[in-house]
Amino acid sequence: MKQPIRKIIHGLILITATLLLLLLYDHLSHNNQTTSPANGTNLNTKPYTIGWSVYNSDYEFFNTMQNGLIDKAKELGMNVITHNQKSSTSEMISGVTNLIAQGIDALVISPINPDAMPIISSMTQDAGIPLVIVDIGTGDSLYDAFIVSDSYGGGVLAAEYALRLISTNNITSKNAAIIKTEETATYANKRGDAFKRVMNDRGYNVVAEIRADSREDLGYQAMKEILSSYGDDLAVVFSENDRMALGASRALEEAGKTGKIMLIGFDGDSAAIDAIKKGLMQGTIAQNPYEMGSLGAQTAYELLTGQHIRFDDWVDKMLLVEINLIDSSGNPTPYLP
Repeated sequence: MKQPIRKIIHGLILITATLLLLLLYDHLSHNNQTTSPANGTNLNTKPYTIGWSVYNSDYEFFNTMQNGLIDKAKELGMNVITHNQKSSTSEMISGVTNLIAQGIDALVISPINPDAMPIISSMTQDAGIPLVIVDIGTGDSLYDAFIVSDSYGGGVLAAEYALRLISTNNITSKNAAIIKTEETATYANKRGDAFKRVMNDRGYNVVAEIRADSREDLGYQAMKEILSSYGDDLAVVFSENDRMALGASRALEEAGKTGKIMLIGFDGDSAAIDAIKKGLMQGTIAQNPYEMGSLGAQTAYELLTGQHIRFDDWVDKMLLVEINLIDSSGNPTPYLP
């Protein structure tokens, strides 16, 4: 009788010891587990790597944005893998797929096509990494932060400056025109919307709104089309970005209308500032793409390390970057409408 009892007691001891070892292992494994980059601080010594996918780094605006992101990432001790979408939606999707496959800890993207952002968002959610969108638009996707200039405020500023130019140059026409970016560039389109509202409120008619899809050659064609109908009765043309404005400036010059029809752009590209100094444009609303890129890297780092982000708009998780006026002298200037 004693033998079976000993066996039972011995068995209970073994079971208890096994359970204790399992509990100890579980405790140790939890203590040594690296926190998911999307949820907290990186406990590994390995630096974070962020993926950066950009609309088109061949364009000055986006190249400057990329430099801002890389410089800030280096300052924060992060690595960056870059990807150029080359103005292609399919390249944007395939490039981001490749970035995620390389094991990035966060994705920062300035998308060529915001309508495709739900696809990108789904990929980052599946990978468990933060998504930061810089400029252009979100496409109603899920994201962790959205960084953009105050486009609507910039459109208002452009209109107020246009009205001052019209008065200073004694222009009598009550007509205006807008050269618009691609329809998917929802935030860039807000610039024209704001410009139109202010001009209409002040008694001006926006007689033409033509899309030139952010291309200089199409900006040239759009301006020629506008001139063919309203060349003798037009006060001002507002272009939603500088690339299109540069094309428009060539058409105005060819028609002998430079300085007679006011031309205002948006972005603050160096080529546009040169055109302003030559008298081919009368102004531009300057964004700060370097700061936008820098803020993209900073925000990704804060998300990865679980820091508090102070959004300007908590509902849309939006961080706004200031804009300023570059007037007809080609220099930034304080503006009081």
